Amino acid sequence: MKKQSTHYKKLPRVLPLLPLHGAVLLPRAQLPIPIFEFDYLSMVAETVKENNIIGIVQPILKDDSAHDGSYDGTLPLFKSGCAGKIIDITEIDDNHLMVTLKGLCRFEIIQELDAEHGYRRAVVNYDRYNLDMVEEADFSFDRPRLLKALGRYFKILDITPNWLEIDKTSNEKLITALAMVCPFEAREKQALLETPTLTEQSRMITTMIEIAALENPHQSPTCH
Repeated sequence: MKKQSTHYKKLPRVLPLLPLHGAVLLPRAQLPIPIFEFDYLSMVAETVKENNIIGIVQPILKDDSAHDGSYDGTLPLFKSGCAGKIIDITEIDDNHLMVTLKGLCRFEIIQELDAEHGYRRAVVNYDRYNLDMVEEADFSFDRPRLLKALGRYFKILDITPNWLEIDKTSNEKLITALAMVCPFEAREKQALLETPTLTEQSRMITTMIEIAALENPHQSPTCH
């Protein structure tokens, strides 16, 4: 069992928010993000001056909710996201950056603030996910069951996996990578993000892949 840590209390309580539909960031994982809109270029510039930390959160699109569509120009957001630290910035051209974030700790949005420099900000709380920043020995789960389902799933996606590399991958990295890169629906990715522990995430993602492996083989989404 993980021992509780207070490291998360050092994270900023106000975060700039970068909404990404269909994408989640998880602790200790890396997420490259192309940035080309002026508001988000401004966000990156301001964040680099302060603490290099950005909140990644999914917007709720009309198809993802029973919302009546009466937005005031701003899409609502899911209530949980993940704080990520900028670890690399590559300039593609004058108006295009590739920014890589490393996941630190998940958070809950307490209150969204007025936009600043054109991008959204929120007061956040990390208490629910306070164990995210605690390192632990690799957890155990039914890995053979997951790999069996994964083999069928990859066939549907027409993917030829490198099983030798997969076999070398730790349980945590395997679960995190699948949660982030496989083409689950936005709400499914959000459910994985909000699941508190890796053990619970492993059970959920195994079930999701087993169900997906039984779907119509003519449907061919692709992992990114």
